[in-house]
Amino acid sequence: MKMETLPVETAVEWITAWTNLTWPVSWDTAFAIRDQLGWTPYSEDGMLFTTVLTPPGEKHGGYMTDRDDSEFNGVTFPLATRIVRGMKDKLTAPTTWAAYKSYVTALTKTFGAPRHDRRNVGADNEHRQSTWYLENGSSFSLTAMSGIISVYINSPESTYADLESQRLEEKYGPDWEELIN
Repeated sequence: MKMETLPVETAVEWITAWTNLTWPVSWDTAFAIRDQLGWTPYSEDGMLFTTVLTPPGEKHGGYMTDRDDSEFNGVTFPLATRIVRGMKDKLTAPTTWAAYKSYVTALTKTFGAPRHDRRNVGADNEHRQSTWYLENGSSFSLTAMSGIISVYINSPESTYADLESQRLEEKYGPDWEELIN
């Protein structure tokens, strides 16, 4: 299976549709954005959806999350067809990293410099993540592993938890959670 990536302009359009919101976001608004972007909800659950990148018959689209089983908390969606182990070819990794770099460049022009995280550089399981913290208190992350590129849009509450975790790690080290248990 050949990996396909979303055009950069479309990726920026999809992301800005979610990042320009005023929080809290109602479910009516979240479903309206999903529909405006042409994403197709699953018949069983409107929080799950497919996009133009979802192969016919597959259910590897995106999903919306809720907080406390009620409030809209964020959305996750792919920017590339999902290529899993065993389906990768010699172009999967180069395609992933070229697309990721193009997305980061375009998103940096739109949102400013992100926070970068890169692990297992050069390995088959290399992971890259760029996170932007927005003025409305929300954030979004662009993540990639060879064969997978996804976006995570996070509510202000989730963003606060992320920033607090970073603060505690900086203050107490990477195992800070063990100190409070």
